[in-house]
Amino acid sequence: MRKDTGSGRVSETITRRIRKAITDGRLTPGEKLPAEREMAGRLQTSRVSVREAYRSLAEAGLVSIRRGAEGGAFIADFDPVPVSRNLTFLLRLGRTSHEELTEARALLEPSVARLAARRAGHEDLARLEELLRSEQAAPRGSGEARCIHLDFHRRVAECARNLPLAILTRAMADLAAEVAQDIVISSDLHGHIVRDHARIFEAIRRHDEDAAAESMLRHVHDVQARLRRAHEAQMRPRRTAARRPKVAAPGPV
Repeated sequence: MRKDTGSGRVSETITRRIRKAITDGRLTPGEKLPAEREMAGRLQTSRVSVREAYRSLAEAGLVSIRRGAEGGAFIADFDPVPVSRNLTFLLRLGRTSHEELTEARALLEPSVARLAARRAGHEDLARLEELLRSEQAAPRGSGEARCIHLDFHRRVAECARNLPLAILTRAMADLAAEVAQDIVISSDLHGHIVRDHARIFEAIRRHDEDAAAESMLRHVHDVQARLRRAHEAQMRPRRTAARRPKVAAPGPV
């Protein structure tokens, strides 16, 4: 293998070559990569470089490292979750504001709901309906209910059968969960979310694309606005307390 002096270490070159073999379909899920010693011999490089490459691929979720006599480095099944988690992390690093998140969700999720209404099959609808029943039965305002609320949006994205949209929707749902984790979800807000989700589901089940998109748009704007007001209401006493002048402790009598 030619040394890649212009673009980084040898391990990075190995990583890029294996990534390309995966995307080209020359390496498929479950296939075992050569052992470190064998790969190093093939590429005329060190085992350390191969080990670093395999570790990098494992961290990216592309390779699964198994221990033991039958172990080794195996091409992992495709899983978009690590990608969406990394995207969520980047959005958090960028200090995405509540307004930006609302704007992005309002642009993205109605289109996702429209595609879901167009493409959802019987199994998709059955899974979505089962999730709705769990949402309705969950204790209002509980952590379980909060998780199901956001799972609904992820499940709608799965019904749309569009991988980029599913990854983006999951990333924004995860970000919304992080932003709202300290906000108390009232019983009233829980009931409102459940009713909205039921309307969106019915539109998807009828394959009414316009109704699904419109219902999702109203839902995103309304819930994001309610969450913002709830957050502001929770922060108001803290700000008041912070502004209140401190009373000096009495001196010795």
